[in-house]
Amino acid sequence: MGESESYPESTRSLDSLRELRLTALLGDLIGQQGKTQAAETLGVSPRTLTRYEESRRLTPTLAGALERHLLEGGGSAAATQRHRQGLLEDGLTELERLLREGLAALRQEGQSAVGEQARELAELARRVSALEAAGNGAAQANAGTLAGSPAPAAAPPVGRPRRVYPDLVTAEAEPGEDLVYGDAATAVIVQWREARDAFGAATDALDVLNARERRLGLEVELIETHELTLPPATRPWDLGDRWQEVKRRNEMLYEVNVDRKMLRLRRFLTLGLWRK
Repeated sequence: MGESESYPESTRSLDSLRELRLTALLGDLIGQQGKTQAAETLGVSPRTLTRYEESRRLTPTLAGALERHLLEGGGSAAATQRHRQGLLEDGLTELERLLREGLAALRQEGQSAVGEQARELAELARRVSALEAAGNGAAQANAGTLAGSPAPAAAPPVGRPRRVYPDLVTAEAEPGEDLVYGDAATAVIVQWREARDAFGAATDALDVLNARERRLGLEVELIETHELTLPPATRPWDLGDRWQEVKRRNEMLYEVNVDRKMLRLRRFLTLGLWRK
């Protein structure tokens, strides 16, 4: 059979499917609303529905009314979908409220205890620094007395950057900086600079959150593990300062995790249309 001869059969199949769909919709409407209310919903007379019940055939007028009802979002499936969407939106709003309130409560509860610990650590760091300064001064005085003159300062190794504060991390790489920080710390610093550049270049909201998480995690490692000070600071942090900086970044990491979950939930509920 040629291709042109198959069209009439295909057309009849589509018409049959259309009629079945409209008939099912009409049956749902009459079953849910009754004949009178269903006729009002469709914009036809009750007599039109009576004729349908007698003949079980859709007139052009009734078929057109059912088509319009479908286009306007009618039908049990569409109504169920709208109801579910409303429930999801209400659930999202409630989830956002609970998350924000929970985060605020955690911060408030931790402020008093954290403040006291920070003061104790800062005082301890101050005493340690004072003892170290006193010990270094006494050692230099003894060395000068024994030799008859102050010992000359050791020349830095060839290629080592001259730094007033070796614990300060520079925003840009410098030749020989591995001699200042050590190989392990330098490797993390390189990753941190790359993460900082990636954060500045990100445009998609999810990419921004992921890049920020990466940068903050590396900053925690540099401060806590390698005891380094990050820009824009101009003087090294003491023990209390480092503790406060690590705490602040851990709080920001928690917020990033919450924001990312909320963003993914919004995108899931909006089929990816939410991009902020």
